[in-house]
Amino acid sequence: MQAYKEFQPGVKPPGMWKTLLGVLSPHASPGQNVQNYRVLWTGVGAQLARDVPFSAICWSTLEPIRRKLLGLVAEDGDAASVLGANFAAGFVAGSLAAGVTCPLDVAKTRRQIEKDAQKAMRMTTRQTLVDILRSEGPKGLFTGVGPRVARAGPSVGIVISFYEVIKYALHQRNMS
Repeated sequence: MQAYKEFQPGVKPPGMWKTLLGVLSPHASPGQNVQNYRVLWTGVGAQLARDVPFSAICWSTLEPIRRKLLGLVAEDGDAASVLGANFAAGFVAGSLAAGVTCPLDVAKTRRQIEKDAQKAMRMTTRQTLVDILRSEGPKGLFTGVGPRVARAGPSVGIVISFYEVIKYALHQRNMS
């Protein structure tokens, strides 16, 4: 969402291959090539700063929620109930993690879409968060939280459900 604010309405972004070829242009000087390669890594620190807490929150909340929901379904619950409990646990854990880490996602996106390459190289995740807080307030740190949660919740729910189904199927196959 935030990246598309940078483009004019009706103008299609150049696409992945054209952008990559522009960054790796053979017509650039050696010094400029080094700078161009560094641009490819803009925001990787912010991405790690977002993904590590996301995973920590998601995985640390998943199992307690899953156990609680499976306890409600009981041991004699049918397959659909167990599948639903696994999906719901993943959905809640993913949604919670996405909401909590949204400010880090906003900072990552802002760093990645910075047009001034020199400024992008100097930006830090912490400074980006402070700048957003000063200019837009706390609301700015949660730009796009709805779509992020709407994507992460079902995504984690599906992954956990699929994992548990495959784990069960493999266990049954090994038992026979």
